[in-house]
Amino acid sequence: MALKPEDPSSGFWHGKVMAFINERMSRHAKGPEFYLENLSLSWEKVEDKFKAILEDRQVPGQAKEACAWGSLALGMRFACRQSQLHGHRVQWLHDLAGLHKSAAHALASDLKLYMAQHELECKEAAFQLQQMQANLEKTRKERDQLRWKLFQAELESLRERAAKGPGLAMATASGAETEGTSEEEEEEAWATATPAAASEATRGERKEDAEGAGAAGVEEASQRYRPEKSLLWWAEEGRSQVHGKNNQVHVYSLTREPSCPAPCLIHILILMLLISFSRCTHTIHT
Repeated sequence: MALKPEDPSSGFWHGKVMAFINERMSRHAKGPEFYLENLSLSWEKVEDKFKAILEDRQVPGQAKEACAWGSLALGMRFACRQSQLHGHRVQWLHDLAGLHKSAAHALASDLKLYMAQHELECKEAAFQLQQMQANLEKTRKERDQLRWKLFQAELESLRERAAKGPGLAMATASGAETEGTSEEEEEEAWATATPAAASEATRGERKEDAEGAGAAGVEEASQRYRPEKSLLWWAEEGRSQVHGKNNQVHVYSLTREPSCPAPCLIHILILMLLISFSRCTHTIHT
């Protein structure tokens, strides 16, 4: 028997059909032999061999008929084998699709996690940036406050140094006025002491007028340099300028001493008064 009922790869499900095909193949010895020889070959090669048998005139008709039934059995066997292979391929593709689907779900979950982490990092970076900007603004305000305090301190020091100059000038002017007063008293004493010094007294009066004019100039210079007449104090890059109505005083806070026109004028006037006083000195005879 060429076909076996217990063979699941034969392609036949009913025993009567298998028995009928076996009976038709067994009418000639060429039938079962053709079936068993071509079990491992492909359908194309089996068909080529059956075509060669049909074209051979020396092969009897019963052999050709038996080979035909054997070719039918081989065709069903090959079809069953292809169906099994196709089923295996479909199952493999189904499993592969399941793997792809699970991988896609895993990638989707990983992508969601990555997006959430990225969004959290972006929010954290934005928060840190806002904090840095706030700290920078706070630092700028502190810098501006320190600059303002430093400016006020320098301005105060410049005011103190400028206030010392007018004080010295006023002290010198007051000394000059006291000296002028004492000289006037001495001149009056000399004028009343002796009539012989009338001409000298007249000359002393002239000198007195000159001295009074000098004292008036000193007083006017001191009045010009008084601090209460200063209208504007202005400091820039370590120096200060004091503007009054009629004069201008420059004070350098770091490298130079206070310099102003009023003290120089006072010293010149005092020198002139001393010279005139030495010239008008008299000797009183007893």
